[in-house]
Amino acid sequence: MKIFFSYFFIFCFLVSCSNRDEDSIENGNSLTLPKTRTTISSLGNIVSEYKYDGNKLTSIISDNGRKSIISYTGNFITKTTTYDSSGEVEYEVSYEYANNKLSKANYKFTFLEYNIFYTWVDDNHVYFVDDKYMPENAINKTDIYFSNGNVVKSTNHTYYPNYYTIDKVEIVKNDSKNNPFKNIEGYSLIAFDISSDFFPQTNNITKITSSREGNVNGEPLIENYFRTFELTYNTKNFPQTYIVSDSYGNSYNYEFSYFEQNL
Repeated sequence: MKIFFSYFFIFCFLVSCSNRDEDSIENGNSLTLPKTRTTISSLGNIVSEYKYDGNKLTSIISDNGRKSIISYTGNFITKTTTYDSSGEVEYEVSYEYANNKLSKANYKFTFLEYNIFYTWVDDNHVYFVDDKYMPENAINKTDIYFSNGNVVKSTNHTYYPNYYTIDKVEIVKNDSKNNPFKNIEGYSLIAFDISSDFFPQTNNITKITSSREGNVNGEPLIENYFRTFELTYNTKNFPQTYIVSDSYGNSYNYEFSYFEQNL
């Protein structure tokens, strides 16, 4: 699952609503963009290289054979396709927008296809539901809350009749430094999945505190856990290294390199 999210974070969904046009111009007509991301593990490192057309992300190619191709319509990312090491399509995601905000995402896997629908309450609050099969009267709704272009809170209410009711709350802390992906055109409009280790927004997540309460088959459920993000930064205040740790004792290390893109 960790490997899946390592690639999937790029195309998942939650959405930062901020306008990055003014924030992204750092040195006249030059932007800082991520060049490589290295995943470090005892099983061997994986280097993923980011390719661009201007500041539009066109592909992410990893040295283990996997790759993702990104398509734009205007300044909006409208499709991503991820391939496995044999060149077969793993999944595709198509995006639709309304009023310059994400309104729908269609996920297509080999044996599964579903949609996620996004409803914006205001610029700092969005909720979403999907059309995956659920029993009659079941509920699975997630609300996301933003502040200054960053996610600060996520809630989820799940109800399956005669089986379980679970409420999940996640509180997010952020730093004041530059997010690696903040200058990629259209990226923040589609990516807000805080279950992944990376999250394109204005700044960087430093801690996520999670709690789940409810009942399963009549038995009470109470869970509390967290993830921390220890970062070091380069001279431009972009993250250079990530150490992601959780309350279960897991730890994951990443390194970033950057380049200056002239526009």
